[in-house]
Amino acid sequence: MYFVIADDITGAAEIAGLGSTYGLSTILLTKLPDAMPDAQLVVLATDTRSMTEAEAVAETRAIGQWLCGIISSADAPITLYKKVDAAVRGHVVAELQTLMETLGYEQALYLPANPSKGRTISGGCCYVDGEPIDQTQFALDPDFPAFTASICLRLGITPSSRIRVADAVTLDDVRQAIGQALQNPEPTLLSGASDLFAALLENQGFVPSANATTFAGLSRTGAALIVCGSTQSTDLTTRPYIRQRDLPLNSMPRDVFDGTQGAAYWLMKIQILHFAKSAIRPARHGLILNIPFESSGSSAAALRLRTEMAQVVFALVGRMQPAELVIEGGATAFAVMQRLGWTSFRITQQVAPGVVRMQSLDAPSVHVTFKPGSYPWGDDLFDWKVEM
Repeated sequence: MYFVIADDITGAAEIAGLGSTYGLSTILLTKLPDAMPDAQLVVLATDTRSMTEAEAVAETRAIGQWLCGIISSADAPITLYKKVDAAVRGHVVAELQTLMETLGYEQALYLPANPSKGRTISGGCCYVDGEPIDQTQFALDPDFPAFTASICLRLGITPSSRIRVADAVTLDDVRQAIGQALQNPEPTLLSGASDLFAALLENQGFVPSANATTFAGLSRTGAALIVCGSTQSTDLTTRPYIRQRDLPLNSMPRDVFDGTQGAAYWLMKIQILHFAKSAIRPARHGLILNIPFESSGSSAAALRLRTEMAQVVFALVGRMQPAELVIEGGATAFAVMQRLGWTSFRITQQVAPGVVRMQSLDAPSVHVTFKPGSYPWGDDLFDWKVEM
C-alpha cells in the first residue's frame, strides 16, 4: 500500500484523485486515524503549510512516529510518499529532515516538478510555463514568496545535504528520476509533486484504469455551495452550470476583509440578499462566495480571512444542506473541513488535473470538490448543460 503525506488538502486531493484514476482504492484523511484504513492508497492532508515551521516539524514528527508503529506491525510493505508543492511552497526541508530522522531514511529525492502542467526544473531552477518562478504570481505569495528561481538557494539546501534536488523538464525526466531512486540501495524518501507520484505508480506496474468513474456533472437537483477562497480566483458567473441554475454571487464585504467586522456581519448580509422573503437574488439552487479584494500579503490576514470564510460556510452548510460543496484554495478548504468536522473522504472521480470530487464519509449526502488556487477549473465542472 501507499501512504502519502501532503502539506495541504488540495495537494492531498490531487494525489488521491490520481490514485483513483490508476485503479487504487483510495481514502483521504485530514487527521491521523487510530488504525490504517483498509485501502491501497491512504492520503493524509496535514495543512502544515499554514503552520509555523516549529508547528510543522512537531506535526510531522508525530505522523512519523505513528507511521513507525504502523509499519512495524503491518502485514505488507508500506511505501511512503511526501507530496510537496510544485511551486516550492511550504516548510520543505524541515519536514523532509524530520521524516528522514524519524523513519530512518538515508536520503531524500526532492522533485517538485510537474512537466504535465508546465512546472519544470532546469539547472536547479523552477519555471512556470517557461518563466522563472520569481517572475510570476508566486513571487507575491503571502507565506512563501518566490524571491529566486533557484530551489537550493530558496530552501537553503547545500551540496552536502542528504536532500537531492533533481531536474525535470519532461515526463521522461521524471520517470528516470524515480527509477534511479528506487534502484538506490540506500533507503530513499520519495518527495515530489503529482507527476512524480504517477511515475512511481507506473514504475510499479499500475496503469490508468479503463473502469474509472466518468464525471457525470454536479448535482442537477440539490443545492450547490461554491467557495472561491483563493486570491487567484476567476469569474465563474458566465459558466453554463452557474448561469442556468442562476447561482448568485456574494462577495466578502469590505468591512470583513479589513477586519472591522466578522462572519456574523457577512451572514446577516447574505440572509437579507438571498434568504429573506424579499430577497433580491434568492439562493434557490445555491450560492457562490468569493473574496473580491487583493490580499495584503500578510499571513496573519490570510489566516483571519479563511477563518471567517470557514465560519460562513459552516453556517450556510447547516442552512442549505447542499448536495455539492466546491472549494477553491487549499488553506481555505482545510479550514472549512476543520470547522465542519469532516475528516474522511472517499474519492469519486478526478474531474480535471488537481480538481477532485469526493464523498464525505462524515456527511454522506454531500459531495465535496477541491481545487488548488493556481490550477484551472477544467472544461467539465461548470461547462456542461443542466436540464432544469
